[in-house]
Amino acid sequence: TLDELEDTINYNDNGITFDLKMQGFVNGKLVSSDNVKNMTWSFSQIIERASYGVELYPGDIIGSGTCATGCFLELNSSNKSDTWLKVGDKVSLEIDKLGTLNNTIILNK
Repeated sequence: TLDELEDTINYNDNGITFDLKMQGFVNGKLVSSDNVKNMTWSFSQIIERASYGVELYPGDIIGSGTCATGCFLELNSSNKSDTWLKVGDKVSLEIDKLGTLNNTIILNK
């Protein structure tokens, strides 16, 4: 809840952002790291834009995009590599105070 994140709140021209470290791992290897406070748009701005012409309901999921170097397209472009997720890879996404999301890449036929 918001009160549990109170000590991480940053107020800026875009509204509220949060000082929360984010990290992405593939098979235990750190591949991405950033901070939520570096988001270009605040969550209020994202929700405002997402609501144009539609009605939002509690429980709707709104994606905010990736953090800096948060996708392999960006990573491959900046590192001049050719690394992509493959079947069996274990992906972990962590955000301070919020937790960890773990997934394994599978082949869906």
